[in-house]
Amino acid sequence: MKIVKYGLLLSSLYFLSGCATSGKLNNVSIGMSKEEVVTAIGNPVSVSAQGGIEYLNYRLSETHDNAVRGWTTPYYVRLVKGKVDSFGRAGDFDSTKTPTIKIQKDENVNVQNSSDLYSELKKLQGLRDDGIITEEEFQTQKKRIVNKY
Repeated sequence: MKIVKYGLLLSSLYFLSGCATSGKLNNVSIGMSKEEVVTAIGNPVSVSAQGGIEYLNYRLSETHDNAVRGWTTPYYVRLVKGKVDSFGRAGDFDSTKTPTIKIQKDENVNVQNSSDLYSELKKLQGLRDDGIITEEEFQTQKKRIVNKY
């Protein structure tokens, strides 16, 4: 019976000592290296990175009671160029913000003049025939169009 009691006591102590509480974050400070953070609060549950930014993701209990129950909350430590830039509960600052990239799209469409010499002269002739332009204006515009092609 004594062996069972000691076994339960040892396993309880082992379990409790392995439960990290969020109070460990008090050991983290801006400018620390990744190695210093791991030494201070332990190995992260996961690591994610994008560009020069690295996130150490932790699951920490906010109280010892929560630790005993196994209740955890996500916390992170953000490293920029290998140094702590920010840390706290997930959702603080921009830690859960979806990375976005602004894309500017040039929607100007260059349309080349699809008319040809024949079409332009035909339009000009129609304007003259309808009396919209005079014969003199027709001849001036005709020279301009022919010189263009």
